[in-house]
Amino acid sequence: MKKLYFTKMQSLGNDFVIIDQLKNPIKFSKNDIKKISNRNYGIGCDQVLVLEKSEKKEIAFKYKIYNKDGTESGQCGNGAKCIGKYYFDKYGKNRKEIKIETISRRMSLRILKNSLIEVDMGLPLFNFKEYKSSKNIFNFKGKKHYFSAISIGNPHAVFFIKNINKVDLADFANNFNKKLFFNGDVNISIVEEIKKNNWLARIYERGSGETMACGSAACAISLSTSTIKDISSKNNYVHMHGGKAQVKWSGNITEPVYLIGSSQYVFDGNYKI
Repeated sequence: MKKLYFTKMQSLGNDFVIIDQLKNPIKFSKNDIKKISNRNYGIGCDQVLVLEKSEKKEIAFKYKIYNKDGTESGQCGNGAKCIGKYYFDKYGKNRKEIKIETISRRMSLRILKNSLIEVDMGLPLFNFKEYKSSKNIFNFKGKKHYFSAISIGNPHAVFFIKNINKVDLADFANNFNKKLFFNGDVNISIVEEIKKNNWLARIYERGSGETMACGSAACAISLSTSTIKDISSKNNYVHMHGGKAQVKWSGNITEPVYLIGSSQYVFDGNYKI
């Protein structure tokens, strides 16, 4: 058996196990990811985040994101905030900005005042290969629900629904994914307005289920306010079970969307695999 050293971090209740492979890489399997993520028999987390060396000089590290079921994701905003703080604290104390790379895109991370991390989530996509339907209407239990389809490096479906806390989100999400609007499962958000530029949301992440928060979902929700609700704002605040996320976007599809927030250390440890 081998010891896998890790750091556990969280942002808005979204918790992550970070595995640093920059200096002493250790091979691990999809099954190891499942065990690590298990809250009863492993460490427990929403996702496992891995730092790997990049051969490109301009890239600080490769950023790999694994869901609880062992599948790899192309994006995680709250994870990026955590892994950004981890890297700045350990390797880049004199740096203010770095570039990282996932399987789907490059991202820029900046450290701001009060240790806040600003994540350049990249350009939003409203037409993308995973989305294959021409209709944005989902019929569920006799009601029509309109949704927006947006990719922030991973695909999202966003619904604006009254009384979101009365919705059986797992049932809603599983039925939606069975309809095959997309090529494969997607992240699903149900949202209602609290007040101007403030939105209450529940998130169902593919491969993980309902989570306390999701940074890329917060971005998709913010962008959806202009496509579905026809509300334009450069700053939106998305309130999730784990807390509030700030999203900035100019409204121009040729410009990136930014996620801003904090992250915290939980503990360090080692795990035998």
